[in-house]
Amino acid sequence: MAKRIYISPSNQKGNLYATGNTNEKVQCHKIAKACVNYLKKAGFEVKCTYDDDMYKRVRESNDYKADMHVAIHTNATAKHNVTGGTQILLYDLSDERKKAGQSVYNRLAPLTPGKSAERLIVKPDFYECKATSGLAVYVEAEFHDTKEGSDFIIKNTTRIGEAIAKGVCDYYGVSLPEDKKTNASAEAKTLYTVQTGAFSSKKNAQSHLDKLKKAGFEGIIVRKSD
Repeated sequence: MAKRIYISPSNQKGNLYATGNTNEKVQCHKIAKACVNYLKKAGFEVKCTYDDDMYKRVRESNDYKADMHVAIHTNATAKHNVTGGTQILLYDLSDERKKAGQSVYNRLAPLTPGKSAERLIVKPDFYECKATSGLAVYVEAEFHDTKEGSDFIIKNTTRIGEAIAKGVCDYYGVSLPEDKKTNASAEAKTLYTVQTGAFSSKKNAQSHLDKLKKAGFEGIIVRKSD
């Protein structure tokens, strides 16, 4: 049975970006859509409701019996003095939570331009970390209150969403969609030779071939052995 993933994008339209005349809600919804599409291609069951009520979304996630609840946000600081980076917020650092958070972090952090703030952070007081029955991974994908961070997010919503999804795949040991296509393509290009007999007489070999063709077998030829 496929794992169920609930995606919960930020509803914080009041969190304005440093560039682009946009906000956290708009960009996180774009990230969430890319994440959802990728996870579905990977074979997960996915639910994402773009509702502004966080409490309603948590109830929905629990009713959905999600195995993992992924909250998607972008970050900011009151003093605007952080150069940026990826942060993953977790209820605690117990084995599975840490493993899940680290899996997403490992995929997303190398993409984001900021580095000073990158880490896993324990946030047991955050509602989506403590109230979800599924494993909660709260993503802060770069800081939107710096020009560099804001520009990066706006231009890379698909890459960010797919990076989050790849982290989920890594945690559950699921092959990435592009890997599945590569394997399928390689399999399609592989040819398998079936030998149906060996004869010292070409006449007997041809007679055997004629019988096979009459029975409906195609693509069989007579060739001299090395």
